[in-house]
Amino acid sequence: MVWVAFCASLTVVIAGCASGNGGDDDAGVRRDASGGTDSGAGDASTPPRMDAGDEEDAGEMMSPDAGEDCGGMVCMPFQYCDSGMCRDYPACRGDGTCDLPGDVCHNRRCVPGDRDIDGDGAVAADDCDETDPERFPGNTEECNVIDDDCDDNVDEGDPATLCESYPGGGICIDGSCGCPAGTFDIDRSVAGCECVAMPPITEGLDCASAIDLGTFADDGSMMAVSGNVMPDDRETWYRFRGADSADTACDNYHVRVQLTANPDDTFEFTVFRGSCEPEAAQCAESGFTDYQWATDFRDMRDGVLAGQCPCTGAAAAKMNDVSVCEDDSADYFVRVRRRAGSALACEPYTIEVSNGLYDTM
Repeated sequence: MVWVAFCASLTVVIAGCASGNGGDDDAGVRRDASGGTDSGAGDASTPPRMDAGDEEDAGEMMSPDAGEDCGGMVCMPFQYCDSGMCRDYPACRGDGTCDLPGDVCHNRRCVPGDRDIDGDGAVAADDCDETDPERFPGNTEECNVIDDDCDDNVDEGDPATLCESYPGGGICIDGSCGCPAGTFDIDRSVAGCECVAMPPITEGLDCASAIDLGTFADDGSMMAVSGNVMPDDRETWYRFRGADSADTACDNYHVRVQLTANPDDTFEFTVFRGSCEPEAAQCAESGFTDYQWATDFRDMRDGVLAGQCPCTGAAAAKMNDVSVCEDDSADYFVRVRRRAGSALACEPYTIEVSNGLYDTM
């Protein structure tokens, strides 16, 4: 007796094996509360920490036009021009430690509250950080564990919205944009990680951990499973047993694995019969969308009687030239993956597994 296997790259059954395939301008001279000129730099003996950054590197953080023109020189940020000379603003030790009304303490210096030192459009009295032009009231909050909008909160708002402009998409998690394990941002028109891996990324990783679909008797047993093989380099493995019941007249054994939903011809599978060893791969290593292993027929194949319908005992078979009713039960392993070069998408495949449901064509 000869059995027959069909492997097809299309959902139409084909016999045999076929491959598939700015600064302010009015700063002027520093004046004291009475209107006189103050040329002193204040007491800098106690330099408490204020704002982000420090005096030495503040110049590097400013915009190029943040300095003040002073007799041909450009004063550094947190300096003012006094009689053609650049002088440091008076030192301070924190909020409420500046002597002049209207001054505020930024970067350890008392600066006029109406100055915009970092050129971000927010004056010092309103700005939470005059050393950083990327931090000011009304700014758009980003996913960076920084108070971008000066409201004393970081990364507030919808986690998905915070990452809309990030090239990789995702949601804001601990200051970075990404997706929780097992989720993916495939459709950038939808905020967040809208695609969930099916089956879960911890299941069906290889042949040894293949997802068990159970036993399929040759009485028309059938099951459909779906997945999306995310991430795109993943392989998903299933296993099942195709059981051949005892027969005396006609064997209805007909195992079939077929993709009944395959968006944009994205997915393919390989079936291994009996084990996961390479030599057990049916129709070699090519990927297919339809596989059948059957004995429910009677035909001559290459001059040899094939099929077990009808079939009988060994002795009667010899006398009547009929195939022997054999037990062809076997374990099957199905490896699903994306076709090389296919577009990454979240739409799932559906695979139908059956035994005895279809007749050999």
